[in-house]
Amino acid sequence: MSFIEMQNKDTAIGSHHLKEGFKKISKFCALAEKHGFMYGWVDSCCIDKRNSAELSEAINSMYRYYYDAAECLVYLENIPPKAEGIVDQVGQFNAIRSSRWFTRGWTLQELIASKTRHFFAGDWSPIEISASFYGVVAEVTNIDARVLQNRDMLSSFCVAERMCWASKRETTRSEDIAYSLMGLFNVNMPIIYGEGAKKAFRRLQNEIMQTSFDQSLFAWRANYESSGLLAASPADFSNTPQLGLWHPSGLSPFVMTNVGLSARLMMMDRSEDKVRRGTLKVAQAERGFFAALQCDVKVNNSWKVLMVYLEPIQIAGFFINGKPCKAYRRARCAEWLTIPGKDLNGWPYEDVLVLQDEHYELLKFSIEDNQKRWTIARILGLGNFPDS
Repeated sequence: MSFIEMQNKDTAIGSHHLKEGFKKISKFCALAEKHGFMYGWVDSCCIDKRNSAELSEAINSMYRYYYDAAECLVYLENIPPKAEGIVDQVGQFNAIRSSRWFTRGWTLQELIASKTRHFFAGDWSPIEISASFYGVVAEVTNIDARVLQNRDMLSSFCVAERMCWASKRETTRSEDIAYSLMGLFNVNMPIIYGEGAKKAFRRLQNEIMQTSFDQSLFAWRANYESSGLLAASPADFSNTPQLGLWHPSGLSPFVMTNVGLSARLMMMDRSEDKVRRGTLKVAQAERGFFAALQCDVKVNNSWKVLMVYLEPIQIAGFFINGKPCKAYRRARCAEWLTIPGKDLNGWPYEDVLVLQDEHYELLKFSIEDNQKRWTIARILGLGNFPDS
């Protein structure tokens, strides 16, 4: 049911009342009244989606709506009611594992932000909430059970882990996979339907960088031949292990520029002898660099430093604040390395640029176009040009 349908005074007596959406809203209102409330809010019918300003305000405020709500009533239509001799708690838990509600993008914030949640089965009978229930939900959603039981623990989980919670969720409109995550990172941004999922998710990551020095934002893996340090989708963060941030003793800003991501990273040439002879067993012919992200990863029962592969860009000159700097692209994006923290001793920090796809494509185009024009000019004898 939409906002405009609910506005229609004939909705309750017309064909609209036969819709499943109307029945669900009616039952929700009856339950809210039974719980002692005069008003309830339902995202499907309480937002006039024809009004872009209202839609943008609602989407930017939605996490706060759920956070401030006294109670959140969650209807799981595919969960059978408990019935003696027919369906027990185990049967309900098995149904939860296949419930679409736990794979939708927008329901993630409902699950985390709400202070008090009540879950209901397909016949609107209450589902018993227990530690076992949240254990099943944690298993299905990959969300730490501690967050499910205490929403104020959200900020203690790093960016990559929160992204992981959304990595297997889906939305009807592609951009919503980014917009539905704003509340989880306490950021706001304009809603621009039509920009596409990749651009929306890129803007989300840029907003996160404005308020966080958490480099786990770059701790993702995906089957790309090369890439920048920003991910293309929350799906890139699937199967993220437990991560932890370094002690903030040497913080420096990182920011997206019109030339690439400017950051200070701990860098090491993969071909150097001290790398080959140390913990990192690198083939002598292998070229490129390791970059240590300022986050640790839990491997078995120990914590190690997480590193990604970078390949240098040598076809152009780059500068940061007027000083020459090196530029890179991430390589072997489907993998990363981990080493003990003690093995970082002696690794230098460098101010570098890491180019995203659009920066790299423009760089290649400008070089090719320039060379083509100069070649034509030489052939036509239009002037003297340098060889480079």
